[in-house]
Amino acid sequence: MDLFLVFITMFLVANMMLVVAMVRRIDLNNPSVQAWEQQQAAVISAETVNYTPV
Repeated sequence: MDLFLVFITMFLVANMMLVVAMVRRIDLNNPSVQAWEQQQAAVISAETVNYTPV
């Protein structure tokens, strides 16, 4: 049973290493992401300008 737990733990650790490696390869400086960030910033600034306390 202990050997089984060791193998399962090693399998999960290897999967997490793969996920981290794939996430690090994502390029967040592409034009699509930058356009989305600008849109979100505009929405947030519009909400703060039009804020009406209840």
